[in-house]
Amino acid sequence: MSGWLRLGYQSLLFSIREMRAVHTWRTWLFGWVARLLTQVTFFAMIGRFVADEGTMRFVLVGNLVALSCLESMIVVLTMANERRLGTLPLLAIAPTSHVPVYLGRGLHWLASGIASSLIGWSLLPPLLGVPLPWPEALVAAALIPVVGICCYCYGCFLAGLAVRYRSLQVIAVNIGYLPIMAFCGVNVPISFWPSWLQPLLHLFPLTNGLQAIRAVLAGGTWSDVVRHLVFEVLVGVGWLALATVSIKRVVTRGRADGTLEFGT
Repeated sequence: MSGWLRLGYQSLLFSIREMRAVHTWRTWLFGWVARLLTQVTFFAMIGRFVADEGTMRFVLVGNLVALSCLESMIVVLTMANERRLGTLPLLAIAPTSHVPVYLGRGLHWLASGIASSLIGWSLLPPLLGVPLPWPEALVAAALIPVVGICCYCYGCFLAGLAVRYRSLQVIAVNIGYLPIMAFCGVNVPISFWPSWLQPLLHLFPLTNGLQAIRAVLAGGTWSDVVRHLVFEVLVGVGWLALATVSIKRVVTRGRADGTLEFGT
């Protein structure tokens, strides 16, 4: 366990350096984050146009929380790129596990997603004229990192598939993220969808966490909030376990068929 923690810490340091190579604080804040907040504003205004202020608030909250999921999905491209760079064979022959290294390769995108969500959470509701209730909004904001971490675990599972099949990396990002945006309560309530589909949606990250956040904002009971939050954490742990197995199988099968250097 101490070895995994040490490797995870080194991956975190590497992620910070990689993020600094991609963005300065100006390009991140005024380029990347501004672009994401513009996207959220667009969907919120659509909600106001087709319905009312309540729908606008519903869509705004959903899309702000979903930002943490959107950026977490970039771990798929980051991990798949490691195989293109040829680092997988080196990790496979190392005297320690490659799993924590790969699981930590997108931590900077996780942090960026959480930060983007929290910035939008603070700025957009009052700017768009739909302020969130206080102090419920502060409590709800504290749940956003939980949602982001669970979505990151889901992204790591998809990344394991993309590392194995490099041609699927862009497809994995889109197929992984778009169903969450469409079905998991971001823009329309889960109750909108057929009854047979609704239980399946709770297997995705963000679904239960977003319900917990909405329950806090609505002044719901703490038992409801905790129940949704526990389900969210369990779903995240499940996806993390699948991600660990998926990444291990990449090396196991690569050793067997000689495809460590190149994915199919």
